[in-house]
Formats: sequence, structure tokens, C-alpha cells
Amino acid sequence: MAEGPLPTLLFSSTVKRLPEGSQLLSSLIYVTLAGRPVDGWDIMGHPTARQIKPPSKTALFNAASRWDTAAVKMILAAAPELAETIDPGGRRALHVACAVRPGTSMLGEPNGIKTVTALLNAGAGLEVEVPMDEDEGDFRATPLWYAVARGENLPLVRFLLKRGADASYSLWAAVWRDDDVLCRELLKVKPRLNLRAHGETPIFYAARLKRLKTLDPLIKAGADPSIIDSHGRSAVDIARGHAICRKISSTV
Repeated sequence: MAEGPLPTLLFSSTVKRLPEGSQLLSSLIYVTLAGRPVDGWDIMGHPTARQIKPPSKTALFNAASRWDTAAVKMILAAAPELAETIDPGGRRALHVACAVRPGTSMLGEPNGIKTVTALLNAGAGLEVEVPMDEDEGDFRATPLWYAVARGENLPLVRFLLKRGADASYSLWAAVWRDDDVLCRELLKVKPRLNLRAHGETPIFYAARLKRLKTLDPLIKAGADPSIIDSHGRSAVDIARGHAICRKISSTV
């Protein structure tokens, strides 16, 4: 039972309109006692307080995965350091939000832009990477890559690109899906075209997988088909014997 008078908060006009001892008071008015939320009043009319657990990483990640912008903002306002905490896989809440695929009725918004904005405004890094194995080479699993490869979320991809995200690491994901619309969006910001993941450049990857829709914009953007992979093969070599060989060879 809490001792002493009601907290010195100016809600006297509200109290006067309620019956004495009304239990509605605890649900209608939110006050604090010694820095703790009040959750009710005892039979003497004194406020009772409960201990509140601090915001948790789990709560933030769950809110990010639902695109619950209000919850994300509230959690980060109370504990801004959670924006940089990681899960067992090395992901931050921003990666989780970017990995969500639109279209589920349980989501709080259509494309996650408000949630991602809240995370970025709270200090989440636009280029922060999830740790990868060394054999990944130049590839980096950034928030943009999650939006491309996991979320397949074109509006969010465009938003992140406008914020300055590096598109270089997401080209392989666009090639894998053979999504020329997405590939062209990435190419608009002039990414580095000749990085290698597992020894393969994006154009080599497109040639090997015969991804014709994304091969063409990569060629037009100036990707170098002569760069060899870890086995000494170029995109021209890997395409030899296929119809795409002539298209690639014309750029060499």
C-alpha cells in the first residue's frame, strides 16, 4: 500500500467529475509515483505503483517484424541503444524490418517505410552489415539487401536508395530473381558493378544462371564480362554455346 497523498499532478478537475473512490480513475488518468507508473488506487484513495520492465530487444524486434511504427518509436524513445542490438544471427531491428515481405494483413503499414524511418531516425545504420563468412567475398548483407532479397519490396528499396544506400551488394539478389525492374532501380544510383561474391561478379552470375532480363541492363550499365571467377572463367566463357554468348561478346 502506498503512503501519502496523491501525486501532485494537475488533474483535480477530472477527479471532481468522478465519483469518490472511482476505479475508473486508474484507467482514465496515467500518473507516476516516484518515477513508476500508477496502476490503481487503494481503498484509502492512495495511488499504487508497479514496477515496469525496461523495453527489451525482443519487443523491438517483434514490433519491427510487424511494421508497428508506434511501438518501435515508443521502445526506442525509452531505450535508444536497442537500435544497435543484434539477434543470434547478427541482425539488427532494421534488418528485420527490411526483410518483411509486404502483403500480410497483420502488418501495420503497406511497405514498412514508416517503421524503417523510425529506426533510421533513432540511429540505426543505413549500411550496417550482418556478419558473413569470408568466402562471401565482397558481398555485404545490408538493410537494402534484405529489402531486395527477402522483402522483395520495391517501394522500400526506392526509399533506401534515396536515403543513400549502397546498391552494389544487392545486384546479385536482383539477378537471382531476374527482376529487371529492380535491377534498373539499383543501377540508377551507379553501384560498383564488378564486385565479386563467391568469386562471381553480377554479370558473371547472370550469365551462369542465364538470367537474360537482368543481363541486358548490366551490360548497358558497363559491367565488365571479362573478369574471371575463382576458376579462371569469364562471363563469355561461361556463356559459350548459349544464345547469350553473342550479346556478352559484343561488349568485350
